[in-house]
Amino acid sequence: MVSPVLRELAGPFRPVIPFEYAQDVSDAWARACRRVTEIGDADELHAARDDYQAAMLAHLKILDGWLTLLSRFPREYPPGFAERMTSGREQLQKHYDSLFPRWQTLEDLEAILLERVSVPNDQLKALAAENPPPQSWYDEADAPPAAQG
Repeated sequence: MVSPVLRELAGPFRPVIPFEYAQDVSDAWARACRRVTEIGDADELHAARDDYQAAMLAHLKILDGWLTLLSRFPREYPPGFAERMTSGREQLQKHYDSLFPRWQTLEDLEAILLERVSVPNDQLKALAAENPPPQSWYDEADAPPAAQG
């Protein structure tokens, strides 16, 4: 049985134009992460991990099959089809590689989700350098505490 979260992540289990699937996967992953982050509960998404991984591996194999056909019978397909297929396969592999080697436990998934909403340190440092605090903040720190009475 396909769980609702797996249906959200993997989409309908029907034939699609293979090179379009990679973008669908990226969009579905972003939506699922946003939803899980908003509700603060990653258990359901983690429960779908193994099935989601199996779906990704199956689609990568399907794309590999298409690429084999394209290499053997290039004139049977419209111009640009091979390039789009290759690009879609690379995009799907990149998504897989960024996710599954790191995602083994619920804590791993939570760390991945946290990265999606966190600003990287180098960006924070660049923002701080571009926007220094006003001098009044420094002056407040140097001022003696007000007398209470």
